[in-house]
Amino acid sequence: MSAQQAVEGARRRRRSRADVNQRIHDAARRLFAELGYHGATTREIARVADVSETLLFRYYGNKAVLFDEVVLQPFNRLLQDFLAQRPTSTDPRADEHFIFTAVYDLIEQNRALFTALLSARGPREEAGSMPQFEGLVSFFRAGTAEQLQKYADRGEVPSFDVGLGLRLAFGMLAASVLLRDWLFPEGAPSNDQIVSLLEGMVGRALDPGPGTVLSD
Repeated sequence: MSAQQAVEGARRRRRSRADVNQRIHDAARRLFAELGYHGATTREIARVADVSETLLFRYYGNKAVLFDEVVLQPFNRLLQDFLAQRPTSTDPRADEHFIFTAVYDLIEQNRALFTALLSARGPREEAGSMPQFEGLVSFFRAGTAEQLQKYADRGEVPSFDVGLGLRLAFGMLAASVLLRDWLFPEGAPSNDQIVSLLEGMVGRALDPGPGTVLSD
C-alpha cells in the first residue's frame, strides 16, 4: 500500500456513517440522473462518493436497493406530501389552476429526480424488479376520483376513461419540463404560457361540460 493510499484510507475511516450515506446518496442521485439506472454502475457511484465499492454494498446490498432509497422513496414522499398539503377551495377552476401550476413547479424543482426515474423502466429490467411508484399511483387515483365526482355531481357519466386521460395529461406536463430542449429547440415559451395552454386543453378534454360529447 502506498503512502497516499494509507492517507486516503485513514481519512475514510474517520467519516461518520451519516457522512458516508450522504456522499453515496449525492453521487447516486447525480449519476442516475446523468447516466440512467443501467449506465450508473456501483463502481462509478463509489468512486464519485469517494468510498469503496465494498462499503457501498455493505450499506445497501445492491444497486436496486440504492436506487429505491435515493430516487424512488423520495419521489413517492414528494407526491404523497403534495396530495396531503394541497389546499382546496369552493372554486373548482381555482383548484385546477393551482394543481397544474403546482405540479409543473414540482417537476421543475425536482427535475433531476424525475430524470432519474425515467431511467428506471428500461427494457433490460428483470421480471419482478420493476420499481414501485406508490406516490404516483396515489396521485392518479386521487385525481381520477375528483374528476369522476364532478361528473357524478352533474348526473353524468364520462364517455372516456378519465384515469387514462389524467395520466396522459400528467405525461404532457412532465414532458414540457423534462423534454423542454427537444420540444422547443428554438427557445421555450414561458412557464405561465405552457401551464395556461395545457390547463385549457386538458380542462376541456377531461371536463368538457354539459352538452359536449367525446368519442371513445
